[in-house]
Amino acid sequence: MNIPFFSVIIALLGGIYIWIGKRSSKNVQSNDDYFLMGRGLGVFQLSLTLLATQLGGGVLLGAAQEAYQKGWIVLFYPLGATLGLFALGIGFGAKLRKLNISTIAEIFEKIYKSRHQRSIASGLSILALFLILVAQGIAAQKFFIAMNIESPIIFILFWAILIAYTVMGGLKAVVNTDILQALFILITLGFAFFSINFSNIAISNHQVSQNMESSSVPWITWLFMPLLFMFIEQDMGQRCFAAKKPKAISVSAISAGILLLVSASIAIYFGILAKKLGIQALGNASILIESVKALTNPVVTTLFMAAIFMAVISTADSLLCSIGSNLSYDFLVSKKISAKKQVWISKMLTLITGLGSLGLVYIFDNVVTMLMLAYELSVCILFVPIIAALLSKNPSRIGAYLSMASGALGFGVFRFISVPIPKEVLTIFLSFIGYMIGRKIDIQRTYAKQIQED
Repeated sequence: MNIPFFSVIIALLGGIYIWIGKRSSKNVQSNDDYFLMGRGLGVFQLSLTLLATQLGGGVLLGAAQEAYQKGWIVLFYPLGATLGLFALGIGFGAKLRKLNISTIAEIFEKIYKSRHQRSIASGLSILALFLILVAQGIAAQKFFIAMNIESPIIFILFWAILIAYTVMGGLKAVVNTDILQALFILITLGFAFFSINFSNIAISNHQVSQNMESSSVPWITWLFMPLLFMFIEQDMGQRCFAAKKPKAISVSAISAGILLLVSASIAIYFGILAKKLGIQALGNASILIESVKALTNPVVTTLFMAAIFMAVISTADSLLCSIGSNLSYDFLVSKKISAKKQVWISKMLTLITGLGSLGLVYIFDNVVTMLMLAYELSVCILFVPIIAALLSKNPSRIGAYLSMASGALGFGVFRFISVPIPKEVLTIFLSFIGYMIGRKIDIQRTYAKQIQED
C-alpha cells in the first residue's frame, strides 16, 4: 500500500470534513435546523445518507471477518438491514414522516400520551446507539492496526475530527459528508472487486482446504435484529423526519437497500476468498483489509483503505448526531430556553457523547457482537409497542408498559437460560403477549367506565 498517497487522501478528507461542518453551521437557528435540516431533505440526499448510515464498520469489516469463519451465510446480517430499508420504502418511513415528530421515542408521548414511556424509550435508544457507536470505534481501531498504526494519538485525532464537524453542523454536516462518503465507497468497492486476480485464486483453491464453520451460526439474530431495529432506530427515523415529503422516503430507502446488499456482498466475498487462500490477519488486524492487500495492487488497496475509513465515519457521525437529538428533544427541550441556547446545549451534549465513547472502545473487541447486543436490547423492549402505536386503531398505554416490561424480562432471562426456540423470537413473543394483556385490561376498564356512566 502507498502510505504517502493514503496520508494525503486522509488529510484532504479531514480538511474537507471540517470545512463542511463549518459551512453547515451557518443559518442554524433552532434544534429543527440542527437535527432535522429544517425538514428539507430531498431524494438524492436521502438515498445516499440512508446508505452511508448503514454502510459502516459492522457491515464491511465485521461481516467480512465473520465470513472468513462461516462463509456466505453471513449474508443474513446485511440482508436484515436491507429488508429493513425496503420496509421503510414501502410505507413505514412515510408513516413516520406524517407524524411530524422529532424522535422515535416521541411516538410514546404523541400516541400513548405518556411522557414517562417516552423517557424510557429514549433512554434505551440512547444506550443502543451508544453501543453501536462504540462498535464503530472498534472497527476504526482494527482499521488503523491493519495499517500498522497502533498509536492511540492517531485514533484520537481521527475521532476528534469526526466529533468536530458533527458538533459544528449537526445533521446537515452529517448528510453532506455522507454523500461524499457513499459515492467514494461505492466506486472503490466496485474497483476493488474488478481488480481481483482470478487466475491466482484458481491456482490457490487447489492448494488450500476450504473448511467453513457454518455450525452454530446465529442467523436468526443476524437477519431479524437489524431488520426489526430499522423500525425503531433513531438515526434512520431522524432521516425520515427530516425528509421534505413522505413520498421521497420510498424511492430513497429502496435504492439504499439494494446498494447496501451489493456493497456488503463484496466485503463478504473478500472474507471468503481470504479463507480459501489461507490469508491470515495477525493480532486484531482486519481480514478484509488483509484480503484486499493480497488480492489486488497497492493503488487499489490504498483507495480501499480510504473507503473503509469513510465507511466507519459515515455511520459514527450519524450515531453521534442521533444520540444528541434524543438527549435534546426527549429530555432537555424547554419553552423557557431560547432556540439559540437550545442549539448550544445540543452541541455540548453531542460533544460529550463523542468524547465519552472513546473509553469503551478500548474495553470491547468484537464488532458484530456489540452490534447484535445493541439491536437485541432495543428490539426486544421497544419493537412491539412502537409497531402497535403505528398500526393499531386503539393503542393501549397499559399494553405498552407491559410489553416493555415483558421484553426486558425476556432479554435478561434468556441470556442465562437456554431454550429450544431462538431467544430473540421468544422474547418478542413475550413482549407481544404483554401488550395484548395490557390491551385487554384497557378494554375492560373502558367497558366498566361506560357501564358506570350509563
